[in-house]
Amino acid sequence: MGALRGMLSFFTMIRLDITQEDMDAMDRMFWLVPSVGALYGLIAAIMMTLLTQYVNPLVASAVTFFAIFSFNRFLHIDGTIDVGDGLVVAGTKEDHLRALKDSRIGAGGMAFALMVILMNVTMTASVPVLLMAQLLFSAEVLAKVGMVSAAAFGKPGQGMAGNSVRNTSMPSLLFTVIMTVVLMALFSLFIGAMENHTLMPVALAGNWTVLLLVSLIVSVIVGLVMSQIADRNFGMVNGDVLGATNEITRAAVLFTLLILIPVI
Repeated sequence: MGALRGMLSFFTMIRLDITQEDMDAMDRMFWLVPSVGALYGLIAAIMMTLLTQYVNPLVASAVTFFAIFSFNRFLHIDGTIDVGDGLVVAGTKEDHLRALKDSRIGAGGMAFALMVILMNVTMTASVPVLLMAQLLFSAEVLAKVGMVSAAAFGKPGQGMAGNSVRNTSMPSLLFTVIMTVVLMALFSLFIGAMENHTLMPVALAGNWTVLLLVSLIVSVIVGLVMSQIADRNFGMVNGDVLGATNEITRAAVLFTLLILIPVI
């Protein structure tokens, strides 16, 4: 419970009376972070489902993401901007690292974050209405899988997220994958129960199991790629890299699902 308390306090605006032991538990059990993704997934699924009844899907998507970003204090967006600044600067690894840690916002970081946000908003708005709740819940959970994957494959730094990365291993990633499968299966059962008991037309087209498995693989691959990019440019995976990985993984998962839904 200490790890979950630490994650809720760190990754959301929920303020709990946590201790250093809770934060240490969070670092040791970083593989539990998809549970926070499930919370965000529920928020996104509920908001999009309700808002699309009254406004254009693009407007609903923008409002939903603003709510999600606000709920985590724009933590991951800040990391995305910093990573963008660090990647676009020319020079040595030290130059990339210096730009990453610079508190000022550069054009590269702003453009990088803006494009990632636009991809997330527009692709969410493109999700078929009948599949919206299922896809948004899965995307938020899988975004956190990308973070765990980046931590598992990356080299730890000395910053706040250093201990999380240091304590995340291949077994940790396996635990995350298992927990993610369970979370998405439970949500699928919930959606199915809603359809059976309320006659709501939320039936999912195609082979949903295949879609989820492919998306899970994509999230792990994105985390791996982000860790390699971070190691090559910064020599480490820090909190900014993990935040950027969250946003990029969500976009990659949504893109994958939008491509595969008409095919499978």
